[in-house]
Amino acid sequence: MQRVNRKVEKAVLWLEIILATFVIMSVIIGAIELFQYVRNILYSQPPDIYENFRDLLGFVLLLVIGLELALMLIRHTPGSVIEVMLFAIARKVLIYTTQTYEFLIGVVALAGLFAIRRFLFVPKMAEIDGIVLSAATSVKDVNRIVGCHIPEDIANTLGGVIASLAEVNEEQIETGKNFHIADVNLQVAAAVGGVIEKIKIDKLDTMHK
Repeated sequence: MQRVNRKVEKAVLWLEIILATFVIMSVIIGAIELFQYVRNILYSQPPDIYENFRDLLGFVLLLVIGLELALMLIRHTPGSVIEVMLFAIARKVLIYTTQTYEFLIGVVALAGLFAIRRFLFVPKMAEIDGIVLSAATSVKDVNRIVGCHIPEDIANTLGGVIASLAEVNEEQIETGKNFHIADVNLQVAAAVGGVIEKIKIDKLDTMHK
């Protein structure tokens, strides 16, 4: 059963990567339309400049949301989900809000997301029996999400940190292998052919309570 589950997880992971690739390609193709928006602004008369500029900002923010969505599919982190929602709400507030109460609702929603990001999901997830992140997650994001202090000069990604530790200690990378660094324990949650896919992180101070 575990073998089947790993195959399903791997298939889903690759499907998400493919979808993220299509999203990025769509953003790149869509970026070409920016020239058309700029052209409309250049040739617009004063009454229409504001409308065209607002359309340009809305389109740019839409492209940014697309990129953040692609990162969310690749990283699999709560922070990336928050980032997508932040840009989506900001786009709604800045471009399409016309009433004062709508603006206030948008501000409250943004404040709520910042509060969740700062005070809720990081400490709560650290108290659970570990948190599983993609090996492609940056060390900076890991430190922010988990609230740990992994050195950022070892490698750019979480998988790179384990690869460096395994090389120094002359150990093989395999599922279930544990590596200690700073104030966390890193466990390889999923690895295929020596390539790390998922990593479980436990804070050492939480583990030894």
